[in-house]
Amino acid sequence: MDYRTVGIFAHIDSGKTTLTERILFEAGKISAVGSIEDGTTESDTLKEEIERGISIRTTFHSIQWKTGFGEYCLQIVDTPGHIDFKNQITDILPAIQIAIVILEGGSSVQSQARLVIEELRESRIPIVFFINKLDRFQDDYLDSLISLEEILGKAPEVLFEENKEKPGEWVYYLESEHSFPPSVHENLLKWSDELLLSQWNDPESNTKWNMIGLSQGTRDNFIFPIYGGSAKTGQGVKELLNLIAWIRPKEKKTDLSLSQYTLFRRVHPQYGRYAIIFGEKEISLPFLLKEGKREAKIQEAYQEENGEWVEISKISGGMLYYIRETRELDTTPGNYLSPSFSGKKRELGDIMSVSPFSVTIEPESESDKPDWLKALANLSWEDPGYHFEEDPDTGQIHLWGRGELHIEIGLRRIQENSQKKIQTGSINIARFERLKKMAHKVALEHRAFEDSKSSGTLIAVLEDTADFSKQIAFEVSLPEEVKNSIEAAFFESTLFGFYGREVIGLRLVVLGFEFPGKDKEHLSSLLKVAIHSGMKDLFRENTILVGPMTEIEVSVDTTQLGVVLSELNRRSAKIHSVDEERAGKSRLKATASAENLLGFSGSLRNMTKGIGISWERTAFTSEFYAVLKE
Repeated sequence: MDYRTVGIFAHIDSGKTTLTERILFEAGKISAVGSIEDGTTESDTLKEEIERGISIRTTFHSIQWKTGFGEYCLQIVDTPGHIDFKNQITDILPAIQIAIVILEGGSSVQSQARLVIEELRESRIPIVFFINKLDRFQDDYLDSLISLEEILGKAPEVLFEENKEKPGEWVYYLESEHSFPPSVHENLLKWSDELLLSQWNDPESNTKWNMIGLSQGTRDNFIFPIYGGSAKTGQGVKELLNLIAWIRPKEKKTDLSLSQYTLFRRVHPQYGRYAIIFGEKEISLPFLLKEGKREAKIQEAYQEENGEWVEISKISGGMLYYIRETRELDTTPGNYLSPSFSGKKRELGDIMSVSPFSVTIEPESESDKPDWLKALANLSWEDPGYHFEEDPDTGQIHLWGRGELHIEIGLRRIQENSQKKIQTGSINIARFERLKKMAHKVALEHRAFEDSKSSGTLIAVLEDTADFSKQIAFEVSLPEEVKNSIEAAFFESTLFGFYGREVIGLRLVVLGFEFPGKDKEHLSSLLKVAIHSGMKDLFRENTILVGPMTEIEVSVDTTQLGVVLSELNRRSAKIHSVDEERAGKSRLKATASAENLLGFSGSLRNMTKGIGISWERTAFTSEFYAVLKE
């Protein structure tokens, strides 16, 4: 069987799930097309997905697809569109062999689709575009083509056109190449001198060089074909699948021992925890994985047939399959399957930089806490964008996530199948202190026991760094015990700055150390006190509060633009642009600190009678952050 792993990507509400549903119907996998409004689709099964009408989790479905040139197993991967779940898109890209990017007729390429296109091109993944909703917009897709050409840096190949004999219907290149002008055939060849020469040297041949050019040019990212139609009515969907089958994916050159890639993880009510794996290379089970001196075996694998898991003994190249969680295997999404490794625990600062939103959880009954901790463990195992910890002092549970929606959905998910109750606080945003631009030389010493004991004198320079890292460097040779004491004290000191927040973006350069006299008793503990005290003094009025920045795009009726701008101004947002999108519609772009935009999405929907944020990105990097008020 010839496998194709096909990812479906798009901006929110462009029709990803509707297209997936139509594909399953056309392939005979389902007897009727489900509805997002009715909550009857195959992809969106979570209660939150049904209620909100958005995809929260990546899903995949296998279909058998027969064409005039072969039979294929198309593994359709439906992805979330909201930026809070972007990690699920990033994680699966190495397994995607062909991407379908859905564009919406009647508008230019929207921001989330633009970001996805850039990531797909960076990963060298073949892309086929599908302009959706042409049952509503007819031939109104010029804006999509213009903005797409700007993004790609070249014109895409439009391989569909209106049927002149049957207005309102479309013809497609793969099925009706004779209907298209010679210039289209030439465009499919001119990217390759070799193919052009082959055609010129063999003009009487029956070989369809243009079709070879279409397949190879798309595979090698020289050609970006566009089909159009309607996922809702099904127009163009069969033809789209034929085109996907025609494009042969690239062969990956990977080490056999690192050829099984984890897309995502799930928790099944019957089978428990499991991971979805992409087999780049063919293997037979059991299969030994090696990484350095570590080894582990893939003992069992499964595929789904008619809702049941069926064990398989051989993994074909390109196949998606399931494995159950085991202690021996590391199934972290976005990584190759490997032997488990007990590495260093992630620091809270590292967690908050990736997942800066947090909320406090308190079970209504202390006896219920183990159940909630188990639910949170399953949630964070499935989506590593979540992280939780129990505070040993207060007994409260802290949950971190990537965004406001991410946190809200995480809370709803752990509660949806439980009769027990929890109390939650308001959503908070991580705050840090960053060292101001400085380089300060210090001599640190601490004395105790009526000055009879000394830490010795540490000569060092404390300076800011270009990024958010915390570094220590030694320009003098010191005993290991002394170095360890200095390192430990430095990193401990950075946990609480002048404002009580973790300090980032600093480096301590140790220039020298003068040992105390012969009495070196308590040296280690006294040295730590000297560093703690000295760092505390240095932090005083030398740090600024920083936090994540949020970038948004909002598309609103021009009549509502004033009230939206007023609300953003109240939240100290910076307006970068306001452009007329089309008649009566304006699109604005703005940035603000993430904490200032908490709750803005809900306020926006109230102000605009249902219109929400078109696109949103929250990040916290040394190039993209907000300076906060004290």
